Amino acid sequence: MLDYITINDHSSIRIEAERILYFDPFRFNADFQPHDADVIFVTHDHFDHYSPEDIAKILKDETQFVAPTSTAALIAEAFPQFASQIIAVKPGDTLQVAGIDVEVVAAYNPTKEQFHPKRENWVGYVVTAEGKRHYICGDMDVTEEGKNVKCDVLLLPVGGTYTMDAKEAIELVSAIQPAYAIPTHYGEVAGGEACGSVFAEEISKAGLATEVVMKL
Repeated sequence: MLDYITINDHSSIRIEAERILYFDPFRFNADFQPHDADVIFVTHDHFDHYSPEDIAKILKDETQFVAPTSTAALIAEAFPQFASQIIAVKPGDTLQVAGIDVEVVAAYNPTKEQFHPKRENWVGYVVTAEGKRHYICGDMDVTEEGKNVKCDVLLLPVGGTYTMDAKEAIELVSAIQPAYAIPTHYGEVAGGEACGSVFAEEISKAGLATEVVMKL
């Protein structure tokens, strides 16, 4: 199911469709160096989402970057030869990159601002691939902006502490009602290994039609 989507670790997502897209590349194995990224999307500056050493393993000469302003500056500093291929974005932007339609959505904690404050203008992304709209949330709790997204595939954090947890995530799924949901952002960095299973159980309890697809 959704075989063109893989999660390497945590929130490190790869979509292999019309183009090869990476989101927050993180913790690739040493022997994983495909240098095949058409577009690298980064949601924010934190170490588990912006990892220069992992980005270096997937870069090719034509790679383009999409990132919020603060992260775009870090990427330009780390990879100056790609400065002209970095697109800085903010919440509410819409654009097309490498032929892929992209919408930019605010990602923040409404009540835990010490982690992901709204003022930073960090983001999630909605990308169209394989004929489906995919919402990669980034690090966030339930927000009005998130609930207003329309998508077919929802990739959302469920690990708690820094983001919504498995039970809180049900509110977002209920609002969006995607065909599929893929839980992310749990395990070693945040939340336990069981968070994905708990999320799937909560979906079932809520009687939602969304199908949970486990990738971690």
